[in-house]
Amino acid sequence: MAREPLHVVMLPWLAFGHMIPFFHLSTSLTKSGIRVSFISTPKNIQRLPKIPANLEPLFNFVPFHLPSVDGLPLGAEATVDLTADEIQFLKKSYDLMDTQFKRFISNEKIDWVI
Repeated sequence: MAREPLHVVMLPWLAFGHMIPFFHLSTSLTKSGIRVSFISTPKNIQRLPKIPANLEPLFNFVPFHLPSVDGLPLGAEATVDLTADEIQFLKKSYDLMDTQFKRFISNEKIDWVI
């Protein structure tokens, strides 16, 4: 009987200095036969490199919408979109994604969250 591949969920901070290394780790994991769900916002997913075609069966981008909070500019989804003073609002919004995250993990068999 074939075993299900391990399932790792990647949840990087919304800064490209975090998202790019998480993306590279994700591709390495999928090359090893591990299934990866990479959570980020739609705009950030569009700005990340494309998934190599041979890894697509095991690599899944999961878009979470960033909740609006006072002080967070419209359309800002990463630290690159903000001034240093505005990053605090991104942190607040990121924390509010917990409901989406809880819903996602309750519907999935997950072995590890990074």
